[in-house]
Amino acid sequence: MAQNSPNALKIVFIADVIDGEKSGGVISARRLTDYLKNRHHLKIISTGKDEPQKILLKQFYLPFAKKQMLEMGFLFAWPNKKILIDNFKGADIIHIQFPFLLGYQALKIAKSMNKPVVLGFHVQPENLIWNVGIKSEWLTSKLYRFFVKSFYNKGDTVISPSPMGKTMLEKYGITAPVKVISNGLPTQFQPQSFSRDSKYIDKFIILMVGRLAKEKRHSLVIEAINRSKYAGQIQLVATGKGPLLEELETLGKQLPNPAVFTYVSQEQLLKFFNTADLFLHASEIELEGMAVMEAIGCGLPALIANADHSASTQFALNEKFLFNSGDVDDLALKINYWFENRDELTASKQQYLEKAKQYSFEGCMQQTEDLYRQVIKEHT
Repeated sequence: MAQNSPNALKIVFIADVIDGEKSGGVISARRLTDYLKNRHHLKIISTGKDEPQKILLKQFYLPFAKKQMLEMGFLFAWPNKKILIDNFKGADIIHIQFPFLLGYQALKIAKSMNKPVVLGFHVQPENLIWNVGIKSEWLTSKLYRFFVKSFYNKGDTVISPSPMGKTMLEKYGITAPVKVISNGLPTQFQPQSFSRDSKYIDKFIILMVGRLAKEKRHSLVIEAINRSKYAGQIQLVATGKGPLLEELETLGKQLPNPAVFTYVSQEQLLKFFNTADLFLHASEIELEGMAVMEAIGCGLPALIANADHSASTQFALNEKFLFNSGDVDDLALKINYWFENRDELTASKQQYLEKAKQYSFEGCMQQTEDLYRQVIKEHT
């Protein structure tokens, strides 16, 4: 379907930021809008780079959190009421990605103009408070209930990228319909022929991908590798940027083979996905776990933290690919097991490839388009 198709929709997509590669919510916004812009009449209201079909807003940071926001590659957009109203006129549907100041204002205006609204669930309260050193179940619960009551319950439908996300919204009182649609696995994340770097040729490569931030638990992985009886034969490679780079590099030097922390291009990332031995995801906070999905899409087996606030456990083939979240000794034992059982690890690749098929990007995007049409129909 092309823009000139009579079935093309007029969509306005609202996101504080859409440029960047550090946040799953931002990456998913970019992938979705890139898909929609060639099939529908799409307007993106956001900050960042000037580009076709994008209306720019002023950006701002919270003074007390500017450093963390810069490190995380996220900023806020200052809502402009006139811009929002002018661009909502004639729109078939409004999609709002984040529950921040821009999102709240856009939701309020859209409802006042009787426009159907789809809301994305891409921000867990844990993301907001754990990174500033606060780990409180009471505060987490309060924030969930606040977001649900003041934001998510006011949309026509909420899109959650995982069943766990839907369960969390239901736990905290969601009354609006919630549709589970994965962010999807783009086609480039598939088995490809790459040669392993010569410096890693005799090593068991453990790969981590994601922001160098507290909730990703890189320090736990470093300690677990240190406790492994095979530490001298293991090479940890962690791709990404973040506030803990210097601290983690210092910790990583304690390993027999110092950990490698690097920021890579997508081509280099695909090379690691296709040449590493084991993907390790220790994060305690995930609404889906796009990096895990990308890894298994390339056939790379994934060892995943079994955490209450993480949906990534859905990708594990079985209990052998899970470890107790935050448990260094259990993680070390699982690393030892997979180091010793290479044949079983290799055999699991095909099973992971089969599992990845259910997250087809085209299929997930089609589900999103179908949802838009359903919401529009039910709203009229």
